[in-house]
Amino acid sequence: MPLPSLFQRGAPRNIRSKLLRDIITLVIVTILVLTAIIFYQSQKLQKQVSETIITETTEVVKRRFSRFIEPIEAYISVGSQWGQKGFYEGLSDQKLTAIFIPMMEAYPHISGIILANSNGEEFFLHRNKTTWSSTRLEIRPDKTIKHWQGWIDVNSPPQKKDIIVEYDPRNRPWFKGALAKGLNETAWTDPYLFFTAQQIGVTASTSWQDKKGVDWVFAIDLLQEDLLKFLNELDAGRGGHIILVERDGSIVAHNQAAESLEIKSFAPITRAMELWNTEQRKTISPLQFMVDNHRWWAGFSLLNDNDSSSWVVVIVPETEIVGNLKQRWQQIGALVFVILGIAIMMATRVVAKYSYQLRDLPQQNINRHNIKNDLLALIKAGESATLEFKSTMRTNLRTGKPGKEIELAWLKGVVSFMNADGGILLIGVTDTGIICGIGEDDFTNEDKVSLHFKSLITHHIGPEFARFIRMKIVTIDDKMVLIIECERVRKPIFLTVGKNEDFFVRSGPANIKMSMSQMIKYLEERQ
Repeated sequence: MPLPSLFQRGAPRNIRSKLLRDIITLVIVTILVLTAIIFYQSQKLQKQVSETIITETTEVVKRRFSRFIEPIEAYISVGSQWGQKGFYEGLSDQKLTAIFIPMMEAYPHISGIILANSNGEEFFLHRNKTTWSSTRLEIRPDKTIKHWQGWIDVNSPPQKKDIIVEYDPRNRPWFKGALAKGLNETAWTDPYLFFTAQQIGVTASTSWQDKKGVDWVFAIDLLQEDLLKFLNELDAGRGGHIILVERDGSIVAHNQAAESLEIKSFAPITRAMELWNTEQRKTISPLQFMVDNHRWWAGFSLLNDNDSSSWVVVIVPETEIVGNLKQRWQQIGALVFVILGIAIMMATRVVAKYSYQLRDLPQQNINRHNIKNDLLALIKAGESATLEFKSTMRTNLRTGKPGKEIELAWLKGVVSFMNADGGILLIGVTDTGIICGIGEDDFTNEDKVSLHFKSLITHHIGPEFARFIRMKIVTIDDKMVLIIECERVRKPIFLTVGKNEDFFVRSGPANIKMSMSQMIKYLEERQ
């Protein structure tokens, strides 16, 4: 499929001047429009400005909190995948510890990792600052026993002893929540008291069932004090408050954890919570209210759009939101001209550096509005530096059985595209351009295909790079084809197989494996 005319090979030589003109025009128009909007809103619609800003601030806080828990959900997904594949079966406590400690070291907010089942068995790895401990628990008919591994010391053998405790993992909120959520879904508890740490925290968990019909749960603990530290790092302006609230309206955590401040009796917070309770704790619209002749704004948002158990509340004085704009217009005007000058200078440098690359920009995605015709045109063009075909996702057509080498073959293509200029991988198309579909892979439905794809990306490339890879499933003539769009990534991407990490790049229609010295030279020239 031909690329847009501006980026075709052989485009006019004045592309630099056109691009520079367009960027500068866009910068000027954007700044002028934003300036006009700010002035108009500050003069006529101060209330709407306040509503917009408090809503945006609340969403920013929500997104940052989501990023705080994203690694946890990624680990939960990986832990569940391992469990479903029977990875934990027969592993000793020492091996489980060796697996889980790197996860906890990589994300220091994790205070504990739990692996439990419906028979009452539990393995628990706990971190207390710089020390580690693990416990093995099993339920006996007459009592509950913990086999304590003691404090972990890599130079000493584990010490075991039996301790009678009144504890059953099956009764814990994280176990019940995981079973209630279902397979491959993450359940988050409300804050509760941890049994071992005797501290308040929350737990994320997920479940699966093994071949014997035993339910298993993989869970990760987060201490409330870590949530408080995170909230303290968020910025709601001077006098602003960020609060985590449970479904019953009780305050869980607050960013201003000053001992001298009685949070619940602080007038703006009290008033905001009263108004929210009046709205039956459902509103997500900003609320304004007066306290001691000062106007305040409160914004509300669910931490998880699919779960109404926890809310984030941002309470900010109106003076912090709008300030004294009338007295600052000269400063704002001067700042606009400074920004405009800097933006023009940066645009000039960017165009000078990258305009030559835009002429040969490869196609990295398919037109969603005409996907069938676009796909057929792409296949007709044949394999290239930005296009590769694979017949199957996991099945070796010679043996008729799944083969790891088949999966690694197309994963090499994904890594190569990301390390080069991006590209498209089509699975279900032969090397000669014939659409064969992935029927030989014997997936029962599209969800199974997506889950298998995500699992392979997570294990062999890394969950942090999944956002640069998009997979779509299309059906042409009753044959399912996978379209994998790969973006160029500035960081080096490695294909991880066991303990090996290999670096591949795309060279013409081939994927080339590079040595360490070749990779270093390639990355230096790629900048």
